[in-house]
Amino acid sequence: MKLSQLAFFCAVVEQGTVAAAAAQLNCVSSNITTRVRELEDLLGVSLFSREKNRLLVTPEGRLFYQKAKQVLAMAQEARALFKDDAERGVIRVGALDVALMNHLPERIARYRANTPHVELHIRPEPSLMLEQLLMDGELDLILTDGPIVHPLLVSRLAFRERLVLVTPKALSAPTVDDLSRMELYVFGQTCHYRRQVDGYLETSKIKPRAVMEIESFSSIFACIEAGVGFSCLPESVVEQAVTRHGKFHFERADSLESSDIYYVWRKNYTSPLIHRLIESLEQDL
Repeated sequence: MKLSQLAFFCAVVEQGTVAAAAAQLNCVSSNITTRVRELEDLLGVSLFSREKNRLLVTPEGRLFYQKAKQVLAMAQEARALFKDDAERGVIRVGALDVALMNHLPERIARYRANTPHVELHIRPEPSLMLEQLLMDGELDLILTDGPIVHPLLVSRLAFRERLVLVTPKALSAPTVDDLSRMELYVFGQTCHYRRQVDGYLETSKIKPRAVMEIESFSSIFACIEAGVGFSCLPESVVEQAVTRHGKFHFERADSLESSDIYYVWRKNYTSPLIHRLIESLEQDL
């Protein structure tokens, strides 16, 4: 079914005759007659009752006319989508929790205020899942640990971040033995932080009494404040928690690598919307 067929049909209904419709559309009558016949064959119903030189719209034709007008109106709206200077589109972004909690909120709010015609959908996921969703085309842009070296991807520094050792407030200078007597709280294996923490434990010779996966910053802080365990968490998250209650101690550890957050997108992605989004997020608040 073609839009031209719908337009010819609607013109005949509105003008009352094929000749009048042809004059309005500046085409020959035989072209309109052929297209209407094709439409009837495609639908399997008669849209007009033909009596000598008259065309009377059938009940089926009236129903189809309503739907055809809607389709033509939608097609007109679609053609007009990008005629003005306003940015329009649907962008799908994935990000680490730490980026969404501490680095992006005000920047996203500013972007929404400046680009109201762009739909921005954001979902939190761990590092490995974000990379997979980007490769599968489910996401247009991710903010994750980096840099990422891949022939199909481009990465650029977004925000500085690093992990810090967080312990109960009473342990201001914890030893290896202190930490080995405590529980360790970590995120799951799909999180880049988990790999860093595992490397830190091996380098520091720390063997925690138990390792527990708790994928909730709030719950981890509660357990640390209760004095039963420790963790390695993003510094920006810890600094925010300190301003709220501060019932724990934290310090940087040399063997905990940086956990900088990077913008990552597909190298062959040509939409300017993605690059303008990154530019907006990079602007100082």
